[in-house]
Amino acid sequence: MMEEMISIVNEKDDIIGIKPFSEAHKQGLIHREAYVYLLTPDGKVLLQKREDNGLWDHSAAGHLPSTESYIEGAKREFEEELGIKIRITDLKEIGYERMNTVKPDKKNFRFVKIYLVKKDIRIENFKTNPSEVKDIKYFDKSELLKLLQQPHLLTGSAKSLIEKYILSRM
Repeated sequence: MMEEMISIVNEKDDIIGIKPFSEAHKQGLIHREAYVYLLTPDGKVLLQKREDNGLWDHSAAGHLPSTESYIEGAKREFEEELGIKIRITDLKEIGYERMNTVKPDKKNFRFVKIYLVKKDIRIENFKTNPSEVKDIKYFDKSELLKLLQQPHLLTGSAKSLIEKYILSRM
């Protein structure tokens, strides 16, 4: 399978090239990602447990190829990872961040747009992609606060963005 090609951007978030996903992380090239949080009308947020590292993360998330806008990428990632079709109009932009994560094996420098989807979707209706998603779960506010007290159980970006954008909406 051919490696995913993603947009490389400059400090102003203008596309300046296209590189393989692994090369962007190896070289620390700035790229784009979209994150989506699904919030139910009764105030629960859906999180996914990632297959690759077993950590709780955004409802859906991913890198963007040069052919996609942030919102198109958010829609595609939601549908690919969770198996639920949504409309562009279901996505509400709630944040825009520049994030940097440096680990021994990768440098993840990115611009991120954060989206919220407000829908009541029963857990059994999801058809998750097993190559990306190990598990999904709805968290109410008290469960989410407990999870946030155990940062080793979730990704750093999810912890940061949940605290900044999601808790106040629950």
